[in-house]
Order: sequence, then structure tokens, then C-alpha cells
Amino acid sequence: MSVKLADLMKLPSLKEAKVVSGKSGLSKLVSSISVLEYTEVALLEDDLFDNDEFYGSEIVVSAFVNIRDDVEAQCRTIERLHKVGEVALILYYVGIFVPKIDQKLVDFANELDFTIIVMPENEMSLRYSEVIYEVVEAIVKQEMTDTNFVTESLEQISSVRPPQRNIDTTLKILSDRTHVSLVLTDNSFQVINSITWPRTRHWDFERVIEASKHINEHELVQLTLDERDFYTAKRPIFQDGMQAMHLFMMKEKGALTIDVAMQISEVVQVFMNLWGKNYVEISTTELMKAILNDESVKMRRLGKILNVDVSSIKWMWLVKPEAVRDNELVLKELKSYVSSHFNVSLIDLFEDNIVVLLDNSVAQRDRTHTAQAFSEMMQEIGIALKITVCQGMEQTSDVQNAYSLVNEYKNAANAIYANKSIYSLQEFDFATKCVEIVGRGELAIAEQMKPLKPLEENAELIETLSVFLLEGESNYNQAADILFLHKNTIKYRIQRINELLQYPATKIPESYNLYLAVAIRRLLGETNNNK
Repeated sequence: MSVKLADLMKLPSLKEAKVVSGKSGLSKLVSSISVLEYTEVALLEDDLFDNDEFYGSEIVVSAFVNIRDDVEAQCRTIERLHKVGEVALILYYVGIFVPKIDQKLVDFANELDFTIIVMPENEMSLRYSEVIYEVVEAIVKQEMTDTNFVTESLEQISSVRPPQRNIDTTLKILSDRTHVSLVLTDNSFQVINSITWPRTRHWDFERVIEASKHINEHELVQLTLDERDFYTAKRPIFQDGMQAMHLFMMKEKGALTIDVAMQISEVVQVFMNLWGKNYVEISTTELMKAILNDESVKMRRLGKILNVDVSSIKWMWLVKPEAVRDNELVLKELKSYVSSHFNVSLIDLFEDNIVVLLDNSVAQRDRTHTAQAFSEMMQEIGIALKITVCQGMEQTSDVQNAYSLVNEYKNAANAIYANKSIYSLQEFDFATKCVEIVGRGELAIAEQMKPLKPLEENAELIETLSVFLLEGESNYNQAADILFLHKNTIKYRIQRINELLQYPATKIPESYNLYLAVAIRRLLGETNNNK
């Protein structure tokens, strides 16, 4: 089995290290260790993290060389590491590259319950290789000692964030533990999911399956294909008492034992029983789930069967009716409405959202207008709803990230843009910044609220300014409609605000500071109301 992080802290190379955040994470299991040093932070975010890989139960070693003076970038990196399932970060050369551990980074990591381990500071003689060698040695020794990995693997899967708790992740965890390549097929031997060990190893799965599909479920067979010798086994996977899939296992450089094959299939079977209901059902619902759950192979397979070009999806709407009872009617109306505007669309309920995935059929400038028109159509029949329009979905990982962002910060966005029915993804990005500022404490809040000080005695003017900037988009007519006032009244109040501020409320960059201040004020009001 894997080793607990607390046990690794007793290794000679880590005895002098300090745990500065996420101390409860010391009980987590560690199955691997890797080095993270990137020359471009943008590439780190876009190319490394926004892909189909899962890095669960891994420790990362880094010195933050390229972001040594950028605390915001350090926090973003920690957030990304946490998101993909990393266990901890071992930080080297503090006092040499990173000047010091910023308290903001520590507080942020504690919020995520993410463990940061700092090696002895101001010490240039430290070497990554010492920790890497001892950690790998400890993991290998433990795996050789305890060969039963079913319970540990299921525990690891159950602790994974729900969006990542899928069969792809399950197969990756098992492959990492056993060094076995795995393929899951349906009953007609069409590949549903696959993972190779090592990841860069290429297999002609069609030939492997053809050569081994007649193997008895209790057999292990040695095969040779393309001058490659390997052991293979096949096990049935059941759902609702009936065989639904076949699990193929291939191992090079060492025999695949019957015990290992049995344990792998047991973990997959338990996963299917607990989390894989109707996994092979061919429907747009399953395709939607595959996209949002990051099940890459299943997504491509279902897209091909259903003749849906997943790569053409560039936009996402997340539609939230005010009343849950309206979900079915809104879903029905959406399918009819969207089909008349877009060539490719997927619409379904996922968790507690109605998710709409769209292509570029409608001109870009009309995309938000199309969502607004649907919202108004629903209002006419008495249904209130909110729609978040997410653009720039160049790959399915963008869809997954946008979905997670909206769900995590929907309460904050609703508080900041209380009078809006159509949101943009950028407004959710802005909401995350406001939440982060509030999380820093009273000094940070007070600093951001300074621009409103000249107006603090006039709540009416502050409310008018809030609506004018946040929902009215600096448009007098829009603000007037929201506040049920005449346009001239709004103009008079904004003029009065300008006089008190001694600069125009619409002047950049001053207007951004005002925008941020009224947003944080709204967010604080919502927080206080929930106490």
C-alpha cells in the first residue's frame, strides 16, 4: 500500500523540514513524487493542469523559481495542485529563491487543507534527489510488504473530488499501483476507457483485444505482438447482475499474477457498483456526464456513436431556474429553442444545473443576446431563471473548469450582481477576486472600500452607484429600469456622486476601484445576512 505523509516526514531527508500548512493532510496516502519547475507560469496552467491527467496521491517538489516574488501566482499554483489531487508540496530554497513564505500563501493553503512542507531555509546545499530517493524507496518497500491494495484504492477513489471520481481516474490509480495497462470494453469489445503503463507506452488495443478476448476469466496468458512480450488477463464487470463490460489487463517486464488481476477487477467492479450506474448507456445524458466528469475516452466514443462533434463545442450556458419544479419545463423549452439557433448542442440536467453545450452557429456578438431572449421568453410564462454564458471553450477541459468555477462561486456572484439574470464567465472570475480579498481580513477590506468613503453618509447614492456600475454597465437607461426610476433621476444622482468623489464615476482606472468597492460591499452584505 502507499505510505502516509506523516511516515515520510520521519525520513532523514525530511526530519528538519517544517509543515507550515494543511497539517491534517499528514494522514493522506502518498503513492508517488515528482518535480515541478516551469519556465512559464502561463504554460504551467494551460498545458500541465488543463488536461486529462489525474495526479492523485502525489507529492510535488519545487522551488517556485519563476514565481518567487509573485504570491498570487504561488496561490494559483497551490490551487491547481489541489484541484488535480496532489497531496503536498515540498518547497526548497526558501530564503534563496523565494524570499520568505508569505502568510497569505499559508492561509490560502490552509483553506484548501493543502499541505506545504518547507525544507530548511537559507540552505543551498539541499538536493531534490535525497528526498526523491528516500520517498520512492519507502513507497516501494511498503508495496512489496503489503500486496493487498483493494481497500486502499477504494479509499483513495472515494476521497477524490466528485468531478474527478470517474472510471478514468480509477484506472489511473490502479495502473500506477500495479504498473499494469488497463482497457475497459463493452460486451462487443468496443473500447470505453484505457490507460497505459507507462503513460507514454503505445498499445494497439484492437489487436490485443482480438488476441485475448477468448481467454478464460481465470486464466493468465503470455502473448507476443510486434516483438513485445506481455502477460494478459480478462475479467468480466457486472452491472445490475448482468455482465456489462470486459476488463483487459496487460503487463510487461514481469508476470501479471492472478492475485493482482483479481484485485484490479474487484476495485473496478466496486467502483461500477457505487459510482458507475448505467455507465455504458448510449445517450446524450451519458455524453454530457462524460464531458463534465473528464472521462475522455468515453466522451470520444459516445460522441462518435451519437454523431456529435465534441470538438465543435465552444460555448456553455448554465441555466438555473429559481424554482426546482420548473427544471423539466425549462429543459424542454431549451431543447426546442436551442435547436433552432445552433447546429450542435447538448442539453441536459447535471447535478443541480441545466447544462447547455453549444457550437459557433450563432454569431459571437449575438450569443449573450440569444440567452437574454430565452430568459425573457421564460419570464413571459412566469418562470424566473439565471443563465451564465461561458465563452471560449476551446477544449473540454475549459468546459470542466468553467463548470467548477461557476458552481463554486455562484453564491458570491449572485450577491454581487443581485439584479442580473444573465452572467458572463468573466463576472465569475471577478467574484473569485472579491472573495479572495474578503478572505484576507479587515485591513484588506478597508483598503478596497476607501473609494466609497465620500459617499458613506448617503446609502441611496451608494445603491445607485452599485446598480449603475454592476448591473447597469454604466448605462443610465439600464440602471433606471432596474431601480424603477426616470433616466434623469439616475443622471442627477451620478452627477452628485461625481461631485462628492471629485472625479467622474465612469473614468478609468478610478471606475474600476469603485466597481470593486461596491462589489465587495454587496458581498459583505450577503455574508452578514447569512450569519
